[in-house]
Amino acid sequence: SIGTGGAGGKEGPIVQIGASIGSTFGQALNLSSDRLRILVGCGAAAGLSAAFNAPLGGALFAMEIILRTFNARSFSPIIIASVFGTWVARYWLGEEPAFAIPHYSLRSSYELIFYVGLGVASAVVAVYFVKSFLKIDELFDRLDSVPAWVRPALGGLLVGAIGLYLPGVYGWSHKSIDLSLYNQAPFYMLALYLVAKPLATGFTIGSGGSGGTFAPSLFAGAMLGGLFGQAMNYFFPEISAPPGAYALVGMGAVVAGATHASLTALIMVFEMTGNYEIILPLMMTIIISSILSRAVLGGSLYTLKFDKEGNGLDIYGRKVSILRNIPVSELIEPYQDFASLTDDYRTVVDKLHDSRFNEILVKNGEGVVGRITFAHIKTIALDDEARSILPFLVAEDLLLPDVPEAPPGSNAEDALTQMEERDVEFLSVFAGDGSRRFLGVVTKQRALNVYQSELLLEENQSDLSLR
Repeated sequence: SIGTGGAGGKEGPIVQIGASIGSTFGQALNLSSDRLRILVGCGAAAGLSAAFNAPLGGALFAMEIILRTFNARSFSPIIIASVFGTWVARYWLGEEPAFAIPHYSLRSSYELIFYVGLGVASAVVAVYFVKSFLKIDELFDRLDSVPAWVRPALGGLLVGAIGLYLPGVYGWSHKSIDLSLYNQAPFYMLALYLVAKPLATGFTIGSGGSGGTFAPSLFAGAMLGGLFGQAMNYFFPEISAPPGAYALVGMGAVVAGATHASLTALIMVFEMTGNYEIILPLMMTIIISSILSRAVLGGSLYTLKFDKEGNGLDIYGRKVSILRNIPVSELIEPYQDFASLTDDYRTVVDKLHDSRFNEILVKNGEGVVGRITFAHIKTIALDDEARSILPFLVAEDLLLPDVPEAPPGSNAEDALTQMEERDVEFLSVFAGDGSRRFLGVVTKQRALNVYQSELLLEENQSDLSLR
């Protein structure tokens, strides 16, 4: 697909091949699903490290995107696989970085303000990249009447139509990225490539062609950064670095915004270019792009694709299907750390201190009327005017009336989402018969423990079916 002009990236097939080798090797040894998963990550890490001459970036990609976890058990074998993959590639292909560019650095401290703007723009481009890709993929899925072998031809025809005027969208497009990094392309050309590349990638992969999305997102970031850098040099020539510096930072920022793998994007761009002087704006821009795009999209390019295929993952890599099958009623725990409305300030502080949570519920008779949080108590205690009357305050004066709760008919996904959005450790559960009778609490730890048990059970059943 890529050799004939398909607008996908080489990392997708390489990661797939490496993961397949790891999976085949693990199945031949009859390993457990946990060890098999680690071998899949090893193969993917070795392939990506070899493709981009980025051993640490490849390892982080496998852990941050594929395994979705960082732990010592998986870290060591993945690092070893990544090292050997890179060593073999360097033996045959050389040790030069993937992009040989000048060493850019901050020209002025004021430039950090420009990079904040680049972070916001990168988030917008990442959202455009993800939404356009998924929309095109959905359009091709709807072509049920068109034979499957015709769809890639149709996608190739559309990419070819774009390539007639913008040949840089073909294939891996390494030369087009260099044009932006070296500021050798006019403003309008960068803008056209920025719009066209995500569409061409969607036509290639969405129609059934083989290719990755990591490299095209690097391409889009380079075009955006070049555009932004030329604009900054036009308006603020005395304090702006060359446009290539912004192109370099834009590469990492758009990748982070599209994949939500901030650490991978940071390390890979650094390794592919060998430029450490630009690390500060790169770090800041990547984080801004990732946070903003996550707020808009609710997931990364990979998790949203899984969700569309019915194998949904949330932003933390948890299987949505399992979470939705765990009712809140199975997660309820008893709760005893109540405060009464008449408890004085010292009693409330003692109860907070003895509680395993950072907040306690306030009870009036049989009903829960509010909650008292450690953060709220701390704010009151630090206030000069309130400090003098602390001994006279009671729980009724300190409580917050809003009590985060989980409806009895909800599930673990609903509960975890609410706890993470509201930054609380537990949700109260009340009877659904209108009596508001307190049943207990659902804690984040309990929900995650039950999820892990259900996930392990599902994997064990899958292993048995394979045998």
